[in-house]
Amino acid sequence: MRIKKNYENRRRHTVLVILIILLALSSNSLPKIPKFYKNMIYVSSFNGLYYLLCRRHLVWEFIPNIGVNWLLLRLVHTILVTPLVVLVFLSEMPHTLSKQFIHFARWITISFAVEYLIHKEDLILYAHGWNVFWSGVIYVKMYFYSYLITKRPLLTLFLSFCSTIYFITKFNVPLKKNHISRYFEPLVDVYYHTFLEDLTDKKRKIFGLP
Repeated sequence: MRIKKNYENRRRHTVLVILIILLALSSNSLPKIPKFYKNMIYVSSFNGLYYLLCRRHLVWEFIPNIGVNWLLLRLVHTILVTPLVVLVFLSEMPHTLSKQFIHFARWITISFAVEYLIHKEDLILYAHGWNVFWSGVIYVKMYFYSYLITKRPLLTLFLSFCSTIYFITKFNVPLKKNHISRYFEPLVDVYYHTFLEDLTDKKRKIFGLP
């Protein structure tokens, strides 16, 4: 049963990545990479910054499967999936303010709904008080900041800094070098995914935990 569940999760992860790639291809967004590459780098960088700052205190994480490495899954979403999503979002940005508002609202709503579904399908786990509604806040930030970064770079970086400090404080992310978890950093994936605070019985069965 566990092997079957892992196989299904791997298939779902693969389908999700393929759908994002097809979305970018069908929307004819790829030729616009030279125009939006700075926006894509910005989003990818802050996604990577999350794994750096929260490596001892991950509040959300994709669930890999048999034959899939934790690092590989993170890299795929950091340097491929998220930047492509932002590329399509920016490529389809309308010119009028009212249509832009609708465009933002539609993308945030769809992203929120997709994450809710993949959480229900056990493709992503939350911990330390994080939930899908906080993910919704992240989508608001991601789309708004990715749009603003090339228009108001200093303002965007300032807002990004302030929001990062807020989330670090809100979710008690340990940044001190003398934090006890430094002794376990080589095993970060093991102890994090074994001791998730909100791990349900269903998720315990996925990992074969007692």
